[in-house]
Amino acid sequence: MSVAALIVPIEALVEAHRPLVDRPLPIKLRIARGMLPASAEDLVPTIAYLAHSEEPELRLAALETLSSLPVDTMREVMRAKLHPAVLDTVSRALTSDHSALSEVVVNRATADSTFVYLAAHGGTVVCSDIARNTVRCLNEPQIVEALFFNPRMPPGQIQNLLEFAVREGAALDHIPGFIEMRAAIWGGRGAEDEGKVGLSDLEFMTALQLAGVKQSLTDEELALVDRGEEPPDDHSTTSLQALIMKMSVAQKIRLALIGDANARKLLVRDPKKMVSLSVLKSPRLTEGEVKMFCSNKALAEEIFVQIGRNKSWTRDYGIRRALVMNPKCPLPLSMGFLRTLSMKDLKDVSKSREVSGVVARSAKRVLDQVEESKRRG
Repeated sequence: MSVAALIVPIEALVEAHRPLVDRPLPIKLRIARGMLPASAEDLVPTIAYLAHSEEPELRLAALETLSSLPVDTMREVMRAKLHPAVLDTVSRALTSDHSALSEVVVNRATADSTFVYLAAHGGTVVCSDIARNTVRCLNEPQIVEALFFNPRMPPGQIQNLLEFAVREGAALDHIPGFIEMRAAIWGGRGAEDEGKVGLSDLEFMTALQLAGVKQSLTDEELALVDRGEEPPDDHSTTSLQALIMKMSVAQKIRLALIGDANARKLLVRDPKKMVSLSVLKSPRLTEGEVKMFCSNKALAEEIFVQIGRNKSWTRDYGIRRALVMNPKCPLPLSMGFLRTLSMKDLKDVSKSREVSGVVARSAKRVLDQVEESKRRG
């Protein structure tokens, strides 16, 4: 999630330092490197100001200094009453697991946009700290969304936060998968999960790691998955499939949204509609994957309906063609896209034994009309 950085204003600096940031570059570089006699609380805002310089050398020096200051010093400074832009700049300079970020999270001066940035890029500890501030999270839905899509966010805590949001009636329906998550939480979760407890946080983190492996299932393995069986153990995705089979519906939905193409390939086949449809809401989903789904005769009809209603996807000719050629695609969609196909593909459709007879006859009719027009012309 991209969040614009807050620019440190000159007013954020102590008065004695304000003239110094207009000095020649060599002097400013010394300041950016921390070579200025001053307390850390006074020095950090000045260095943060220089971190926004248009001069690359000065900017990099300032960021390097902020990231290398002693941990205890940074923790103490982050507790001080600083300008929100200073807190934001320091947050972006530190590593995702820096302990000083926990102080930023509890500092009342920290801006919502900084929370959003840390929720998206922070480590496990920082994300956990943010999630505990439920008031801030519900007041700024982007924080919840960023936590949800951050793979370092403990699944148990994001689940608790979402459940709290549901109980509070939070307006989070814009978050991909939240409606399905709410249904999984309140729509009879025990029945949906068939008594499954779901994975522990550690197991789910393991699943996320496996979902980051850029390796595809073979056609033979996918056929086994379609029958509810597990592929042979010599494939790296076998463990992921085994973990998916133990997941609760809510966990599957989150994996569908933040996992890789391999995870989506497995979850789009899930018998629970709220899980399979969540795959189509993943921000990582590519048109190539959508085209692959359109050619898959094993998927639920609702998948094709959602794809067919997406004008962005159906601008792709290959997707429209795949929908028309798939016998599982609802007839109204197939008929609607039929006239957009080339003559060659219309001939293929008219001769196909897999598509609906209605679609094949319609394709033949369109071809006859075109031929008649040519004769008359």
